[in-house]
Parts: sequence; C-alpha cells; structure tokens
Amino acid sequence: MRRIQSWLIATLALIALALIGWNLSNINDDTSSPIVDDGYPTYQTQEAITFVYDPEGKLVYKLVADDVKNYAETKLTWFSKPILTTFDPNNTAGTPVATWTVGANKAKLTNDQMLYLYGDVQLHSLTEASQLQRITTENATVNLTTQDVASDDLVTLTGIGLKSVGMKMRGNLRNKTAELIEKVTTRYEIPHEQPNP
Repeated sequence: MRRIQSWLIATLALIALALIGWNLSNINDDTSSPIVDDGYPTYQTQEAITFVYDPEGKLVYKLVADDVKNYAETKLTWFSKPILTTFDPNNTAGTPVATWTVGANKAKLTNDQMLYLYGDVQLHSLTEASQLQRITTENATVNLTTQDVASDDLVTLTGIGLKSVGMKMRGNLRNKTAELIEKVTTRYEIPHEQPNP
C-alpha cells in the first residue's frame, strides 16, 4: 500500500511540475490577442480632438478631425477633414498662443510623426506679425516633431503685399519660413499713396 501511495505521489508531483513549467513557458507569449490585418481599423471614432504636449507640459499642437481610423498592424492613422493647430513653444505666458492652422480633405499619420495631407491643403498663419499669411497646395507633409513642411505639388504662397507660385516648397512652421522651388513666379503689390490735397 505504501509503495502504491509513493508512486502516486511521485506521479502527481511530476504532473504538477510539468504543468508549472508549461504555464511559465506561456507567460511571455502574446498569442492571446494577435493584431489582425483584415483591412478593418483596430479602432475608429468620430469628431475627435487630440491635444499633444511636450515633456514640460506645454501644448505643442491640437488635431481635430471628423473621423479617425487607426490601423495597428500598419501603424497608420487616417483622418477625415483634419485641422491641425500648432502652438508657439517659446511662449512664456500661461495661455498657449496658436501660430498656424493646417487643414486638408484627409490625412495620414505615420508612426514616425509624419502627417501626410491630401486634397485642398491650406496652411494659415495665426500670427499678425508674420509676413507669410497663407500656403495652399494639393498635397503636403508636416513633420509634427520639427514642424518642417514640404510639398512636391504646385504651391501658392500669399503674404503681405505678395503672391508667389512654385512647383515645390520646403519650409518650417515654427520659423515661419517657406521656400518655393522650381518655376517660381512672384507678384508684388506696392501700395499707392494718395497725394495730400
């Protein structure tokens, strides 16, 4: 009887050790919730507002969109009718100061913080002192970290007393700069002074 009992205890101990080992080997497996690339978004929402802050707690930008779809497998987020508002990082006042609004028909945000804008892209300066007031093009990219902006399509720059058109553009929203590249034409408007009677 003792012999059967000791064999039974030894067998149960081996089974328990095997189950413990099997359980420990499956702890790091992430097969419980695999990301499925079936063409459908991982999550989606409508009328979304996203605020992004820097490590010091200053507002960097706000992104508003009618519709947002995130695809975890491809690490892409699509926006319908996005409006990006950037804020001055050097502002010392307590209230954030908006510097630019950027709008388009749709946009794609990649994992490396690049925002690709498609269809009727419009950038408007919100700073009264800025010589550059508006940039319009069909497609553009904005690096959300550096605020570099680029377009390889026909671009129109409108500023105080000038309108320039070029085939490509590179610039920076923070620095309020834009450089047109290839086939650039510029029209200057010189204000006429009225003679004193």
